[in-house]
Amino acid sequence: MKNRRLSRNNSGQVLIIAALIITMLLLSTALYVAENEKAAPVYEAGAETVFPLYRLGTMHTIISALANISNGGNAEILVTDLNQFESAVAAHSYGAIFEMDVTPLNVTPYQDGAWIAWGSSGVGVSSAHVNLVLNSSGTSATYCSEYAVNITSELNISGCYAQLTGSEKQVNVTCTVSNEGKPALAQNFTIYYEQDGSLSPEEWVQVASPSTVDYGNGTYRISFTATTSQPNDPMLVSVHCRDLRGIFIKANVTCTKV
Repeated sequence: MKNRRLSRNNSGQVLIIAALIITMLLLSTALYVAENEKAAPVYEAGAETVFPLYRLGTMHTIISALANISNGGNAEILVTDLNQFESAVAAHSYGAIFEMDVTPLNVTPYQDGAWIAWGSSGVGVSSAHVNLVLNSSGTSATYCSEYAVNITSELNISGCYAQLTGSEKQVNVTCTVSNEGKPALAQNFTIYYEQDGSLSPEEWVQVASPSTVDYGNGTYRISFTATTSQPNDPMLVSVHCRDLRGIFIKANVTCTKV
């Protein structure tokens, strides 16, 4: 009888141990799945909902850097400013680890993320293009956002002039300012004309008191009187502009006679 009781007790213990093992395996599996779900990155392509403030911050940083570059600064300031932005955000990202990968565009016409083109065909461009990847790792989830920022200030000018007495000319220049392809306002204009209409050598004369009409839609009409060396000298005009963001752009154009 004792042997039978011992056998029954052993069988009961085996069942209890087996049940415990199965329970532990199920629990381990559940925990493993839960942890993997927490660790799995959540990809947000546009970053509109996950990183709206970060994206806005990178845009303002790039605008500031482009204003610096277009006013004579080095293109390296673009990456330097974005790295400082990353450091500032990381230092205040409590409960999460913030990382930002910056890749300035190096595809023609961009070099080190910047494109400055101030030509003689009536078009001037100051632009910056950067590809960014943002990662934020917290206790509950990891978020990733990949996007590009392109900041472009453009100036388009055209001009005409009427011959007055002797070498004096009445000049009218139409200027159109845009930001990212949309009409934008100018902070100021500085107008120059070439004294003899030739760039060999360059002899630019600044217009002292031009008359400016602001149409309120990014289009301006600038009028002034110029006196060239000879009556038949071409009228070559250079318009220097800063938009409301402080980005500098300029363009040259040879005005047509009317």
